[in-house]
Amino acid sequence: MLHILLFGYLITCVSGQGGADVVLSCSLVEEDSGMGRIGSGALFSRTPATLVLRDLAVTPDLSPDTLTPFSPPDVPDPNNIILEAKVTSPEIPEAGQLLHADCNDQEVNCEISQYYPREAKQGSTEPAYFIVSLQIEGGGLSLTLVLQTQSVGMDQSDHPVLMQSKLELPLSQSGTLLTEVVFVVFSGSQSQSAPLGGVALLDCGFRQQARTPRQEVGLEWRLQHRGHGRKVLEMRAGQKELETGPEVHVERDGSSVDASQLLGQGNASLTLASLKVSDQGTYICTVSAGLFQAQQVVQLHVIQPPQVSFSEENLVLRDKLKLSCHCKNYYPLDVQVSVCDSYWMVLGFMVVTILFFYQVMK
Repeated sequence: MLHILLFGYLITCVSGQGGADVVLSCSLVEEDSGMGRIGSGALFSRTPATLVLRDLAVTPDLSPDTLTPFSPPDVPDPNNIILEAKVTSPEIPEAGQLLHADCNDQEVNCEISQYYPREAKQGSTEPAYFIVSLQIEGGGLSLTLVLQTQSVGMDQSDHPVLMQSKLELPLSQSGTLLTEVVFVVFSGSQSQSAPLGGVALLDCGFRQQARTPRQEVGLEWRLQHRGHGRKVLEMRAGQKELETGPEVHVERDGSSVDASQLLGQGNASLTLASLKVSDQGTYICTVSAGLFQAQQVVQLHVIQPPQVSFSEENLVLRDKLKLSCHCKNYYPLDVQVSVCDSYWMVLGFMVVTILFFYQVMK
């Protein structure tokens, strides 16, 4: 079978209902059955797959005339892995970034794995679940989607239902695996910089299909840095907890999450006040609601621009001037400093500052 889709390639198209379909080339990630053998190689195997996100809302700046409808294969192939995901409720936040990624020459990294919900019945095969990780390159939108398979209508002919050869799941008449999005955890920014001693707001949120008003939501924020991890904040909140106060365990002073926004708007963003160097690292936002649990990862960089000063010193018996540049109170420490002659003192200060921010942001 010839695979013509490239990893991370994005096509945008429009469906007959007026919403946009996004077609992504992905990888189905599975544990390698040979990982226990010496020399077996990678611990995970990757199989090419395609994800079709159906009926995303079209932004006003996209004309339907410029979009091409998604067409399934003319001849269904049980070896192809094509997941059609219906996106109605919950909606995907900031879906416009997915629609614009191709026009902006941004790759969308896509990985799919089979998912087993919490407290799911052992041996249950219907429905099946998948978890999808989508990340737009450049530190933009990041999504974790939980997909639930939908029932396939019985073929009116005497032909048996076509089964996907690898997943052993029934396919639609067009050869696709029908699913719907039931849970989303997202972050609008994969990386953020904040000043030393300042305040950082790490973006994280969730959406869920048919969430009941009294359903409890669990949230945990953890920090990983240089091989060490620690809990920052843990919260359990529901309508009952709102009356008596949510259950909150704060491990890092100055960290907070708004419980009312968590329940009402699905806003799980973390606020960190009085930033220290030790706050820098990888933050993991884990949201649990009902049967589902998913995560987002946000990188936090703590910065402090340098204080730069110059001093002059006349050299004895020489008609020359010694100019010294002094930099202090900056972070990170790997800052490049370039000093020009005395006629360019202001320019020298600008060079030092620009190089500092270049080191921080690269």
